[in-house]
Amino acid sequence: MKKIIILLLIISSFSCTPKKAGVAEVVVPTITSLPPKTNPASTLMTDSVIKPYNLDYYLFLKDCIYIDLRSPREFYREGHVAGFINVPFYGYVADITMPTPSTSFFKMMDGSGSYLGDVGSFVPRYEYAEQWLLDTFPRNKNIVVLSTAGVEGAYFLNLLVQYGYNPEKLYNAGSFSNGMGEDIAYRLYEGAKYLVPPFELYDTIVEYTPTLDKEL
Repeated sequence: MKKIIILLLIISSFSCTPKKAGVAEVVVPTITSLPPKTNPASTLMTDSVIKPYNLDYYLFLKDCIYIDLRSPREFYREGHVAGFINVPFYGYVADITMPTPSTSFFKMMDGSGSYLGDVGSFVPRYEYAEQWLLDTFPRNKNIVVLSTAGVEGAYFLNLLVQYGYNPEKLYNAGSFSNGMGEDIAYRLYEGAKYLVPPFELYDTIVEYTPTLDKEL
């Protein structure tokens, strides 16, 4: 009987001992949308809330289109970010005014009353250029762009704004190749999780040779 009483006292003492507080579980919220822009009208990477160092958090979202504006050679030889589509800005989307026919859909003019690459400086080369733009880049999507150093990204977003796109849905994520100032390039960011390594296209020639209509 005494043994039973002693055993009950021991069990009771353990049950009264306060439990040690465990380590709190850190819950990482799932990101389902892009953050609002602090400067909604800006297309500059310096004003962007999405940078190369936080881009990984905002990839693969359903309401977004991700565009890499570098040349195909740069896209493959330097690597790229998973989920980004290569749409070259120079030579495909737009070029600086030239007297000869071009494969680009738009030309940038510095005599249009706007600075080169600003809203209002783009002129369609062909009558279907605007429709191509609207069909290729849906207005109801957020558009995130990367470029060599962020400059072509601003030009491209200005083109979209010129044709009626909402600047609040346009994000310049900055540089993939060459950082500027405090903005590091994505490929040089040590924490980049979705960097696709570079590789050579030994048996493929990437070029754009559409049938050219008469320029406008």
